[in-house]
Amino acid sequence: MGAPGLPPLRIAVLPSPGLGALLCVLHLGAGALGVILPAPAWTKVLLLAAVAWSLVRCLERHALVRAPGAIVSVNVTSEGGVLARTRNGASLECEVLPSSFVSHRLTILNLRPRGTRQERHVVLCCDNVNETDLRRLRVRLRWAAPGSMNREG
Repeated sequence: MGAPGLPPLRIAVLPSPGLGALLCVLHLGAGALGVILPAPAWTKVLLLAAVAWSLVRCLERHALVRAPGAIVSVNVTSEGGVLARTRNGASLECEVLPSSFVSHRLTILNLRPRGTRQERHVVLCCDNVNETDLRRLRVRLRWAAPGSMNREG
C-alpha cells in the first residue's frame, strides 16, 4: 500500500461512542423490521436473537474494541506493508483488499492476513483514531500505487 519510502504510520484504534450508537440504531431498525415481518412467531424470535447476537459481536469487535480478536492498531511500513495487532497480542501481516472503503468521515479497512482466506475488518472514524493519522492513511489508500493494493483504478 502506498509508494515505498513514505514514513511508517501507526494508527491506534480506540473505542468509538459514535460507532457504537450507529450500530445500535441500525440493529434496532433491523430488529423492528423483523418484528413487523409477516412470519410465524418462532421465526421472529430466531431473527431477533440473531440481530441481538450480531449487535453484541459488532459492538465488542468494532465499537468497544474489547473482543480478543479485535484489531487495536494498524501499522503501515515504509515499504507499504500492513501489520495489524489484535487485543490478544497477535500480529497479523495483512494485505489491504480492494473492497476497502475510504471517505472523509469513515474508512473501512478490509484486510486479509497473509496465508489465510479469512478477512478482517477495521472501522476507522473521527472519534476512534487520531485525526492526522486517519488523514495520512486516507491519502495513502487513495493514492496507492496501482499494484500495491491490488486495486482497480
